[in-house]
Amino acid sequence: MQKLLTIVVPTYNMQDYLNRCLDSLVIESSLMEQLEVLVVNDGSKDNSSAIAHEYETKFPSTFRVIDKENGNYGSCVNRGLAEAQGKYIKVLDADDWFDSNEFERFLKAMGGIEVDLVLSGFNIVKIDSSGGINVTYTYKPNVGALKVDNLQQMDFDKLGAWLMHAITYRVQLLRSINYYQTEGISYTDTEWIYLPLYAVKTFTFVDTVVYQYLRGRIGQTVDTEVLIRSVDQHDKVVRRLIEHADTIDNNCGFGKKAIDWEIAQLVEMIYQTRLIKQNKTQFDNVKMIDFDDFILNHRQTLWDAMGQLKMNHTHIRYVKYWRKHGKRFPVDWFREAYRSIRYRK
Repeated sequence: MQKLLTIVVPTYNMQDYLNRCLDSLVIESSLMEQLEVLVVNDGSKDNSSAIAHEYETKFPSTFRVIDKENGNYGSCVNRGLAEAQGKYIKVLDADDWFDSNEFERFLKAMGGIEVDLVLSGFNIVKIDSSGGINVTYTYKPNVGALKVDNLQQMDFDKLGAWLMHAITYRVQLLRSINYYQTEGISYTDTEWIYLPLYAVKTFTFVDTVVYQYLRGRIGQTVDTEVLIRSVDQHDKVVRRLIEHADTIDNNCGFGKKAIDWEIAQLVEMIYQTRLIKQNKTQFDNVKMIDFDDFILNHRQTLWDAMGQLKMNHTHIRYVKYWRKHGKRFPVDWFREAYRSIRYRK
């Protein structure tokens, strides 16, 4: 019997978080029969695999562990998609978890759904010094429960800026477009968000807040310092999104204009990181030139879209200064001057 939903849990050295993640998927037994959980252990060197196998032993009809060599995040998603037996598929990072009650409501609603994409709410949470969990942001778009058959008429502003935590795809949709994520680098969850959208024809929003997204963990890929050091990986992902967008018809499902708008913000983030956030030893002018040439030669429309984003006007001035003078605006001098004033005794 086909499962209703496959959850893929990419796992690398997550022994301190994995129990909480997998415990959140142990729900009402009748619903668990409709659920497949694939814990993809990406060559962990800690106790992650043993922990996952405990759940496989206890709940063999729901949990399955896939032990593989390390290939980074995208390789786990690719393996999970290849082996998924569910009608729909969702990714849950091993340091995150689901609200079990909301997840039960979500699964019950999924039973009557026939769409390409399902969106649901999520919380961004932090753990305080005493171990308490605090919600810092809740994503819940102002659209109510709906089904949209003509995406060209959709008001995308009502959906807001969702992350991968909101997304559940129909498995057959992903397989029909031969979807795969780039392997060997991080930040490929951005590909999960945008690459399949061009093929989406129908979607619905299920009014639940299922995913609990943990922020603030030391070493997390979204940590500011890690992001700065890893900008080359973002560069690779953004280039793939742009090159793929160039092959898509303007009248595709979610609409190229709406997706270009989102990609423009990712492009701006790379400019911002290289020209403002990196220090003088991290900054590589050759890589900056190469990225800038790629943007201007491939998608002038993205540069134009950046100019329409009010929050980015200051950053665009830094780009124009660099283009004119061949060097960055002296942000390092201002940064050091600020620190000396703020922390002087």
